Amino acid sequence: MPLDTIYLVRHGNRNNWTIDLENNTYIPELPTPTGNPADPTLNASGIKQSHELAEYISGEGFEPKPSFVYSSPFYRCVQTIQPVVEALNAKGAEGRDLDVRVENGLGEWFGGIPFTPPAPSTASTLRTHFPTCLRADPEKHYTSFVTPPGRGETLTQLHDRVATALSAIIAYADAEITAMEDKLPPDTPRTRKAILISSHAAPMIAMGRALTGQMPQDFSEKDFFVFTAGLSTFVRRGSGPGSAFEGGNVPDWKGGKGVGGGWDCVKNGDTSFLSEGAASGWHFDGESSFDTSTTMVKAIDVDVTATVTTVVIV
Repeated sequence: MPLDTIYLVRHGNRNNWTIDLENNTYIPELPTPTGNPADPTLNASGIKQSHELAEYISGEGFEPKPSFVYSSPFYRCVQTIQPVVEALNAKGAEGRDLDVRVENGLGEWFGGIPFTPPAPSTASTLRTHFPTCLRADPEKHYTSFVTPPGRGETLTQLHDRVATALSAIIAYADAEITAMEDKLPPDTPRTRKAILISSHAAPMIAMGRALTGQMPQDFSEKDFFVFTAGLSTFVRRGSGPGSAFEGGNVPDWKGGKGVGGGWDCVKNGDTSFLSEGAASGWHFDGESSFDTSTTMVKAIDVDVTATVTTVVIV
């Protein structure tokens, strides 16, 4: 039985930063652990959210439990799911230790800023703060599939970037699950398999569209809800294997197709488990959307491509 459930969670409430456009720099509200000014930690409210998320996912009524965990390479995203990983490991979920796979293709969207944003931390750097993060090692551990462009992305590029990353992640998970089940006795019951992905508001909206294949004509359509620490659940259509990831090409996901065979959203931005409820909702609209329809962004919409790495499981 291949992967059949995907959970998407947005990072919890975080500390802030400002952007000095005159000097092309980010100014953090507080010092950041990684030294990246655009890589803040969760604030007190976000830390509380992360523990409530962990209690919810590790609870008896939450099924299927994640078999694999993926995260954006930004501190706040790993910090949000670290309590989840610790809680699941403490309860022996899946009969093994869970770890965090740092995937650059799930990283933040910086919109149309006219300068190169600070690069995210490497998996090795994050590992010094979160021991569950896997080292980048294609033979024994995990190597990111997608590297976003070094400068701003248009909205179209963002959607195709996360679709490419998801296609690779799903195909990789299918292969892993098949390899695991092939080692089991023939009469062993097959169980549902899920992955948990921690990311940011804009990429999460784009991921919802890539999974369902439903791309609105207006980018600002309020189709997927991305509250801080909110959890969305997607179930695979027919629970069958999806299309393979081929050669780093952007998958054909629009028109209702969806990546990996297509997915249905069965829970959209669930915050029922958070004591303070829904917070900090976000959409591609208004000043916070980093509007990429501007001349500034059109000027950089040339030769901006993502680098894709293909990993084969043997």
